[in-house]
Amino acid sequence: MATTTTSPAVATTSSTTTADTQRPPSFKGIDHLKLPVHSLKRTLEFYTTVFPFVHAPHWDHFTPDHKLFAQMFVYEPLGLIVEARYNPAQADAQRGWDPITWGVGTRKDLEEWTAWFVKHGVVHSPIFTGIKGWVMGCEDPDGRIVRLYVQDEEHEWTDHPSRDEKWLGTVVADPAT
Repeated sequence: MATTTTSPAVATTSSTTTADTQRPPSFKGIDHLKLPVHSLKRTLEFYTTVFPFVHAPHWDHFTPDHKLFAQMFVYEPLGLIVEARYNPAQADAQRGWDPITWGVGTRKDLEEWTAWFVKHGVVHSPIFTGIKGWVMGCEDPDGRIVRLYVQDEEHEWTDHPSRDEKWLGTVVADPAT
């Protein structure tokens, strides 16, 4: 039997079959994120200068003939690892896409990030109204949109958040629902 639960923030469907309870219990969540890039050097510099990541060279990846093809960097407070993997074709395919949204505390923090991005010459959006908080984005070296979303304060829930095709994407409904 499947059940559907709907709340303002999340709609989920769950199944209560025996097979679901037999799943291996060892799942621990995210190990690392992987981003395809044009330049390992530029991406590493971006994430370690603009964002608070540090290079983890002991995890970098090399081909059998010792050519670097991926660099690892980590956000140490959470142990969150990001792998930048040299793959220009995939990086091109993700240009304009927003695969990652990082959390920040308050709307005031977004104002500080705006000043930080300006100081570092990073192309960024204005601060937008999201469904329950505020959001802004910037471009990484491959033209992906990296979002920052407020987590510690909210405004009144809205089903009319800001719209911006470049920074917030085009909304497309699933025709199967």
